[in-house]
Amino acid sequence: MERRSSGRQATRWLAALAAALLVGGCGTRLDDRVIENAASRVITLPSGQAAPVAGDSTGAAVAAGEAGNVAADPAAADASQGATPVVAGGGTAAAGKGPTASGSSSATAPVGAAKAGGTGSARASAGGGAGGAKAADGRSAGAAPAAGGNGVATPGAPGATPAAATGSTIVIGNVGDYSGIVGSVLHEGAPMAQVVARHVNDTGGLNGHPVKMLVADAAGDPSRALSIVRDMVENKGVVAFMGNLWVLSASGARSYLEQKRIPAIGGDVATATWFQSPMFFPQASSFPTMAVGSVKTMADLGYKKIALGYCAEVEACKIYHDEGTARAASVGGQIVYTAQVSLAQPDYTAECLQAQRSGAQALMLGVDSTALSRFARSCFQQGFKVPIVTASLATIASTTKDPNLEGLLSPVGTFPFVANDVPAEREYAAAIARYAPTIEQSGSTSAVWVSGALLREVSRSLPATVTSADFLKGLYQIKNNTLGGIAPPLTFIEGKPAPDFTCYFIQKIVGGKFTAPQGSKQTCL
Repeated sequence: MERRSSGRQATRWLAALAAALLVGGCGTRLDDRVIENAASRVITLPSGQAAPVAGDSTGAAVAAGEAGNVAADPAAADASQGATPVVAGGGTAAAGKGPTASGSSSATAPVGAAKAGGTGSARASAGGGAGGAKAADGRSAGAAPAAGGNGVATPGAPGATPAAATGSTIVIGNVGDYSGIVGSVLHEGAPMAQVVARHVNDTGGLNGHPVKMLVADAAGDPSRALSIVRDMVENKGVVAFMGNLWVLSASGARSYLEQKRIPAIGGDVATATWFQSPMFFPQASSFPTMAVGSVKTMADLGYKKIALGYCAEVEACKIYHDEGTARAASVGGQIVYTAQVSLAQPDYTAECLQAQRSGAQALMLGVDSTALSRFARSCFQQGFKVPIVTASLATIASTTKDPNLEGLLSPVGTFPFVANDVPAEREYAAAIARYAPTIEQSGSTSAVWVSGALLREVSRSLPATVTSADFLKGLYQIKNNTLGGIAPPLTFIEGKPAPDFTCYFIQKIVGGKFTAPQGSKQTCL
């Protein structure tokens, strides 16, 4: 009975895993409902198992619409007893090749193009192939986009259907801290990377090249990030990384990327590494800009005396404190009280009382989404009800459900995901509606989408055979480019770290929903 229960548990896990990894990609023919359901789920792994990397082909796969039928494979149903489990999109997690808690990289599975057979062999999905997703009648699955500002495609505009992506496949990596201490605010970055890949492939690829997106969870561990990156590059053929939300683990892979000259194109932009390494190409303004922008946002509204709480666990929190405190006067604010706190604190009453006694007119909080709610509740229970501002990555869908956070403001490094006043934002909205309408949109999904827009922008002149150097060449052509109004003016200079981009957008919770009170208008320091 115990064995059978474990088998059922493994089956449910594998079904969820199959669905979650089947989100767009090279040669994928997936039912859109399966995609959006998968994209909105958080995968919980059995104890002792680490998240696999999605992307490469080693065996059996699950076809579109059949993610819930993994149990039909006896091997999958008995995975908890040591049988080789099916990994969505293409294969078995081979013994000795899967990820481990120590950070070794995994056997990977492609997003897509085959169906699980009883023997474990892959069978091609009708219409699937390296050339990108196809409709049942063989036509390109994507709507025909027309060029928008700065060359960004606009969905739904008149124009010819884009040519099928028939060039050689480009393998792109995405690594994030999708579990662990910051996983609650970053986990949607993984399915969002696959939404980007699906959209790219449905709209002609990268200059005619289809994309295969490999996604992996570094779980906040720098050594694990290095192991994953090395494996992706040396064994899986990755030539660039895109949209990496590795707030805690980026430092582990920095030297390797610099040595191999492999670009990390866009990501969380929350640590100093993004503006210190010549192989990191941020698509948003720095966290110091977000910190000063938070002070300015409150000061401009007349709340000049500000209490600042910041976490002890994450580098970005310290940056938020240091820069906000040092530069507050330059934007008309004054930090009258600061407190370093833990993200795990159940209560912040002591800090709230001190902030209240300091005469603070506003709270500036550098914490994650759950601590944000507890902090606000603690203060409001003491009668200390003041406006709150925070960094955008701390805000997720559940943030809007907390009545204590009504009116919450946050500077956003990339466009507010609810804004729709420029074509490039409407392109994002169309892609979400098509591929993942139930995904929890947030600063993370916006950050990954803009990373994808930057990837497309620098791919306009890719040759027949693509290398990392070709992406670098395209990146060095980026000068004062806002990617159609969804990013600050971006400029990259060969051989040098990115300069800080000191513009940001504003996001606000109103009526239990995220809003963009200034639309796509940027504030620049």
